[in-house]
Amino acid sequence: SFRLHLSPGGQVWFGLRRVSLGNRSMITNTKSLFVSILKAQQADCVCDIGSRDGDQSLLFRHLLPAATVIAFEANPINCEMMQANQTLAAHHIEVFPYAISNQRGTAMFHISDVNYSDPESNRGTSSLLVAEGQKIKQAVGVETHRIDEFILSRYPRAGKVGLWIDVEGAEFVVLEGMAAIKDRIVAINVETANESLRPGQKPLREVRALMAGYGFAVCGTSFGPGPVEWGDVVFVPQGIVTEMGFRFSLCKFKAYASYFLCADQIAVLTKARLPGLYRFLRRLYIRFGT
Repeated sequence: SFRLHLSPGGQVWFGLRRVSLGNRSMITNTKSLFVSILKAQQADCVCDIGSRDGDQSLLFRHLLPAATVIAFEANPINCEMMQANQTLAAHHIEVFPYAISNQRGTAMFHISDVNYSDPESNRGTSSLLVAEGQKIKQAVGVETHRIDEFILSRYPRAGKVGLWIDVEGAEFVVLEGMAAIKDRIVAINVETANESLRPGQKPLREVRALMAGYGFAVCGTSFGPGPVEWGDVVFVPQGIVTEMGFRFSLCKFKAYASYFLCADQIAVLTKARLPGLYRFLRRLYIRFGT
């Protein structure tokens, strides 16, 4: 039989499986953990860095109706499509054609050679870095910005910031560029890799060291046991973990439940084949799952 117990010490039981919520690196649904913390902290600014299509930005808007939601997409093909997307505009999602990095200037951005008119095509593999064997459509010069300078100059009142980072190997330079607003950040979800998958990419151990220097702890990961090459990691300031106490354990419980119930896999399947059911489940997730 299925049993679930949440003890005062932060122990969760699923039948015979036990997970310690005190283990900050446990395998979990990182998206669920990230948005649960944003909602608990009432984040007033969320940055979708490497947005691709704005889908994550829409989720952040639904979760935090009063927050500023900013999408950065350096691929000009994707960005043009996003800027023409009336749904994003109607939800007041601001779209910028910039690559976020550790300095302001310009850089070469490599556009993947995929079919951008096909909704099933992976339009999110372009990057400042090039993977071995990757087919490149063209390289273009793009503006680069530090996220701390950008926030401080354009949104100086933002006091609780969330960073969603999916930049195909360039995550380290994005994180280097947050130093001046590290005390305003409440959570970060970053896609990264155990070892470099693209020339110039910093591996997870260097990302962790950088974040530890900022005072952030690993609070969840999608990296499982074995030789998993890449995945997502959630970083949260140590002070927020302590301040939230049991509420933080509850966020982790929701994230593990989402992982246990395969919520992401169900979302992908229903979005493609049963869009009506997908929208219904998404509403339930926004209302009860975060």
